[in-house]
Amino acid sequence: MTTPPPTDPRSGVGPLRKVPVTTWIGIGCTALLALIGLASGGVWMMIFLAALVVLLTAIYGWAFRRPTWLRLPRKRAVGGIGAAIAFVILLGSSGAYGATHPETSIPAGVTHGVVSSSTPTPSATPTPVITTKVVAETAVIPFTSTTVDSATVPQGTSSITTAGANGVETKTYLVTYSDGVETTRVLQSDVVTTPPVAQVTTVGTYVAPPPPPAPAAPTCTNGTYVNSAGNTVCRPETSAGAPPGATAKCNDGTYSFSQTRRGTCSSHGGVAEWL
Repeated sequence: MTTPPPTDPRSGVGPLRKVPVTTWIGIGCTALLALIGLASGGVWMMIFLAALVVLLTAIYGWAFRRPTWLRLPRKRAVGGIGAAIAFVILLGSSGAYGATHPETSIPAGVTHGVVSSSTPTPSATPTPVITTKVVAETAVIPFTSTTVDSATVPQGTSSITTAGANGVETKTYLVTYSDGVETTRVLQSDVVTTPPVAQVTTVGTYVAPPPPPAPAAPTCTNGTYVNSAGNTVCRPETSAGAPPGATAKCNDGTYSFSQTRRGTCSSHGGVAEWL
């Protein structure tokens, strides 16, 4: 046996529609949000927040045709009317809140409506940090080149006899910095730490003398022969006197032109006199 639905006790007729839990939750959340608006911004803020919640709920029900805590019919026309009404209330409450709460600019030096008469204390200028540092810098000293003549080297030839090398110059500075930025630089010393080496090129000037002229062939009246040294020598000849180039007079009266004493006049009776 089923239990009939409850009836209205005041009229005794008709069933009572049970209010769903979601409606009570929606009403409670809207009321809580409205109380927060009332506490923070007054009546118009309370109406603004409540109208905003109703507008968003009506738009959701109108767009998706779903029941909401507002319990509006699922027809889109009814949902659209509800959303329009909530939007109008939202605009009206927003304008009213802006009219009753005008924005005021607070001038500098005013705190919560009280004008401060104290003079602001100027900020102290920070003292720069001064530091010094010894800095050494090196620079290259280019080597020089020179040329020398040599009488022992054939003319027209040259060669580098000493290779050049660059030197090094070291400068030491006392540098002052202010907050890490260089302000002054004073030269303390300037020293040639490595002297340069000059490059030397030797140029030859020697010219070989011309070879001596070949000796004139002797004038021989008795012919010539080649001795053991490979020289051409006149054969012994008869002459009234010693002819030029004769070296000995033989015992047979001939004159020999031999260039060595060994074998001289050997076929002419030997040497009678050496000239």
